[in-house]
Amino acid sequence: MTDAAFDQAADSYDDDFTRSRVGRAQRNLVWSHLEPVLDALGRPVDVLEINCGTGEDAVHLAARGYRVLATDISTGMLVQTARKAARAGLGHLVQTTRLAAEMLSPALLGRQFDLVLSNFGGLNCLSPDDMAALAGRLAGIVRPGGRVVLVVMPPLCLWEVAWHLPRLHPRAAFRRLGGGPVTARVGDASFPIWYYGPDRLRRMFAADFDCVALRPIGLAVPPSVLEPVFTNRPALVDRLERLDRAMPGWPLLAGISDHMLLEFRRQG
Repeated sequence: MTDAAFDQAADSYDDDFTRSRVGRAQRNLVWSHLEPVLDALGRPVDVLEINCGTGEDAVHLAARGYRVLATDISTGMLVQTARKAARAGLGHLVQTTRLAAEMLSPALLGRQFDLVLSNFGGLNCLSPDDMAALAGRLAGIVRPGGRVVLVVMPPLCLWEVAWHLPRLHPRAAFRRLGGGPVTARVGDASFPIWYYGPDRLRRMFAADFDCVALRPIGLAVPPSVLEPVFTNRPALVDRLERLDRAMPGWPLLAGISDHMLLEFRRQG
C-alpha cells in the first residue's frame, strides 16, 4: 500500500530528495513556472495540493501569503508538513488533511480552489481509470478560470536511457515505456505506478480543462536516482538547471524528461 510505503519514507524524504542538489534544481523549475501563474490569479488564492509529501511546496506557497490545503495519503508525510509549516510560522495558512487522490470530491472538500497542484509524480500512483475519474471530479473543485498544475513522470526519460543502456541494462533504460503498471519500491513496501504521456493526459482533462502549458522538468537536470553522481558537482547542476530554464517553450521534449509539467485552465 502506498500509505505504508510513504510513511516509511517520510523521515528521510527531505534528506534524500528535497535538500539534494538534483531535487532542489527540479523544484526550482516548478516554482519558476508557478510564480506567473499565481500572479495572474491574483490574491487571495486558495490552493489544494494533492500528494503534498513533506510540505515543501505548501510552505513555499504559504510564505507568499496563499492559503493551502495540503492532502496526502501518508500520515507520516502530513506530520512532516505540519511541523515544517509550524517552524516557519505559517501553520495558520497550511491545513493538512489525510486524503487519497482517488477520494477527492467537491462534496468532500466542500469548497472550490483557484489552484490545484500535484508535484513530482504523486499522481503516477493512479491507474488510468482513477486518473480519468480525478480529472472529472476536479471540474467541480477548481473555480472557472482556475488552474491545475500537474508534475508527473512521462513514459520515457532520456537520462535513464543514456545512463542505463551503455551499462547493458535495457530493462532499466526503458522501464517506463510500457506505461505501467510497473512495480515501485520504497523501503519494504511495493506499489504499482503508471506513466502518462502528455496527449493522454490532455485527452483525460479535455472535457472541462484547456491545456495552456506543457514543459519538461528534468530534461537537462538528471533524475534523483543519479544524485550520488552529482552531489559534488554543484556548478554542473547549476548549469543544467539554467539549460532547463531555457526550454519551457519546447513542449515536445516534455515526454522524454524525468518529469513533465502540464498546466490546465478550468473552462467557463
